[in-house]
Amino acid sequence: MRYIIQDERGFTLVEVLVALVILSVSLAAMMDGFVTACRGNADIYRYNTALSLAQSKMEEIKNSPFILVKDIALVDFAGESDYAGFAGFRYSVAVADNDLISKTVIVTVSYNDAGISEEVALTGEIARR
Repeated sequence: MRYIIQDERGFTLVEVLVALVILSVSLAAMMDGFVTACRGNADIYRYNTALSLAQSKMEEIKNSPFILVKDIALVDFAGESDYAGFAGFRYSVAVADNDLISKTVIVTVSYNDAGISEEVALTGEIARR
């Protein structure tokens, strides 16, 4: 005995294809958002690394004898043993004598961010001890 099913439920091929196209378009838009977010995270990581390196250099300068604090031309961090893992980051130090007992120190760290040169500058005051 054969039963004829008159109430067939399911999706037609056209409905499945339309749903697949809608899903593909929405996933492509989401993936573009993920790529943009990853690039933004990489930019922030490089900026934070440059800021940390500038803070570290500033602390080194503060701990050195007052009379030895002088300008430093552009130097690559990778050339120093303490900073060997930071290739691509460079720093310079500008020192201005305020008077006999204080100096203004500006540590500038430069790096390339997606081919664009970026800088982070940190200014501090040091006094004779």
